[in-house]
Amino acid sequence: MESGNSEHSGYVINKTRLEFVVDGIFAIAMTLLVLELKIPDLDNRDSVHELLNALVNHFPTFASYLLSFLVLGMLWYRNNSYYRHFLFISKGMLVSQLLQLSVAAFFPFAASLMGRYPTNELSFLIYVGCITVYLWSSFINWVWAKHVGAIDTQLSRQKYVRHRNRQLIGSIIFSLLFAIYLVTLSAN
Repeated sequence: MESGNSEHSGYVINKTRLEFVVDGIFAIAMTLLVLELKIPDLDNRDSVHELLNALVNHFPTFASYLLSFLVLGMLWYRNNSYYRHFLFISKGMLVSQLLQLSVAAFFPFAASLMGRYPTNELSFLIYVGCITVYLWSSFINWVWAKHVGAIDTQLSRQKYVRHRNRQLIGSIIFSLLFAIYLVTLSAN
């Protein structure tokens, strides 16, 4: 069966078209991250020392950019590596995928908060919360795809379980991190 074939009863949307949307949203989100990197204003445009100090003062923003670009890159890569095993996209999978995409599109905002307020626990909570929601929706998408028969039958049970468990472990770890920061934040 071709990917996105409308002969399947669970078919909702062409798999390839959704894949284009996924790639586009990730590309835009990864590009938007750079908008937080501002050229510093200098009193003396020729001062190497002043420019260096200004750039060092923006280190949290640069670090947030790099970390966030890597995180989005890994999420995109994982999405594509799982996506190739889908035969079709069901309604449940589409809903889960749209949730993932909304989080990916929101991620530049979370990265900006963390870059601008690196010591603020709420900015870190929002950042980790984005990753947590993304990971759980990815896990649900994977499990739901198996449930509705959308996973390619050539994928062995062992590989399916390994992918599922990897997603579950990541989801649990980020959920625990989120919970710890939530408790820390509410204790303040």
